[in-house]
Amino acid sequence: MSASGEVLSPVAAVPVLGDVVGFLDGAAGQVGLPFALRAFLELVVAGVFAYLLLRLVTARLLPWAGQALVLPATMLTRGALVLLLLPDLGISSLVRRFGRTPPEFVYGYGAAVVAVVEAVEDVVRRALPKLAITRAIRPWLLIVLLVAGFLLWNNQNCVPGKAPQCASPVQIWVASFGTPQ
Repeated sequence: MSASGEVLSPVAAVPVLGDVVGFLDGAAGQVGLPFALRAFLELVVAGVFAYLLLRLVTARLLPWAGQALVLPATMLTRGALVLLLLPDLGISSLVRRFGRTPPEFVYGYGAAVVAVVEAVEDVVRRALPKLAITRAIRPWLLIVLLVAGFLLWNNQNCVPGKAPQCASPVQIWVASFGTPQ
């Protein structure tokens, strides 16, 4: 991304966008833009791309996934039901082999497993299609989510090589205003 003597853009550490930002940083550096302006423009471009990606996910991907995942999720709950009822079957078969009636807790266990799995399946069948509501998310809410994500990213990341104290990417960027580039 950057040579060892250059100040790294604070957006370059963002997952997925780091390579794009590195490319933009190199192109803007060749044009002769100062680091502070390059970093700001990269942040704006990254924000726009992140907004467009978030909009695509909420308007297209989540509603589609809500419908597409109902069948696999119900099949998964049915598989879990079979696996969870195997101890019931094993104990009942073993006890009946000796000519006895299975204990009451075996029937209680089986009934509880069936009730819980059916409740989970009902929630899955009702909740997954509700992901279609993400189509109605307002743009301002997506912007608020992006700003919150940026603030969380800025507070959780440390710039490499600044140990023992942690310096957030934005602190390094602000400090670079006085650094000639």
